Amino acid sequence: MENMFRLFVVVVALFIISDAKLHRISLHKTLYSIRKAWERNDNYLKNLLLSHDYVDSSCLSDYLYAEYYGNITIGTPPKKFNVIFDTITSDFWIPSRKCDVEFCYFRNGYDSRNSSTYIVNSTSVYREYPILSIHGFLSTDRVNIAGLNVDNQTFIEVTDMSNRDLFQTALFDGVLGLRFNTSVFHNIVNQGLVSSPIFSYYLNRDSFDPLNSGELILGGSNPTHYKGEFTYVPVTHKGKWQFTIDKIQINRNNLCTNSCQAIVGTGSGVTIGPISDIEKINELIITTNVNGEERVECYRIFELPTIRFILGGKAFDLTANDYIVRYLDHKKNTICASGFLGRNLRTLDWILGDAFIGKYYTEFDMENNRMGFALTK
Repeated sequence: MENMFRLFVVVVALFIISDAKLHRISLHKTLYSIRKAWERNDNYLKNLLLSHDYVDSSCLSDYLYAEYYGNITIGTPPKKFNVIFDTITSDFWIPSRKCDVEFCYFRNGYDSRNSSTYIVNSTSVYREYPILSIHGFLSTDRVNIAGLNVDNQTFIEVTDMSNRDLFQTALFDGVLGLRFNTSVFHNIVNQGLVSSPIFSYYLNRDSFDPLNSGELILGGSNPTHYKGEFTYVPVTHKGKWQFTIDKIQINRNNLCTNSCQAIVGTGSGVTIGPISDIEKINELIITTNVNGEERVECYRIFELPTIRFILGGKAFDLTANDYIVRYLDHKKNTICASGFLGRNLRTLDWILGDAFIGKYYTEFDMENNRMGFALTK
């Protein structure tokens, strides 16, 4: 009995030690309105939804996109910024105090004059995304993420941006890219701030608490958020978190029959796939009403098919409750819509967004060049 007790103590101690190595950032959820953009031009809104290099979006309520953001600080003394953690991009940008556009007026702006750890860079930068372009310059300073001080971190101070009106009511200040091996996390690993070069992402899409809607975990994975064991698939393109989908099945339809390439986008509110495949999916879930309008009938949600993604030889199912988007129209009627959008991407086939991540806890393992997926608790 004494030996069993000692073993129990050792196991508990190891768990506590292991757990202490994890660094967590709570993800906050909010909705930002673009009602005017919706009413002004549906095609304009659709273009926003189709973005894949920046922050992809989906319609919820009278708003566009439930954004998930977390807090970081920059500088000494530290100043707080709200950022979206995005595995699609390597860019890290926040508004500059030199920014003179309306978007920046209501955001936390970085002011290098107030930081003793600031290092001058000043290289001019221009980035163009599908629905947004930014102008600015590079700066270097200390960045604190999940309690870890990342020294000499370079980022973009944004001084101007296009389509700024779309994000006027958004609560995020900027974007922190977590693309494979080209991100802040790479510096975290190189500076020895985590015991393992692994981070993971958990979303609680059913949470009614906007301040407790998920976690970004640095240094490993949090077993309190997933069930069973991970299924791992190798990264096939080390410049991205890219992996192979073996097959996609919906009813008797087999998509991606010869395998296809995908990434998980933590900044993506929709699932994007090839136009021909998405058309097949939407034909099964979208109906045309008497007015000729195409929509998902909300009362049919539980009749809609399960979409099965085969990864590493294992099935990962999304039900209609996972992939159908619900929002309110101007009369406050509940509208249901497909969470799938078709786009022929240049270098890959699929982007798995919030619907997939909300169902399956996702691990990004830079040490073993692999992705891990487990059912979310």
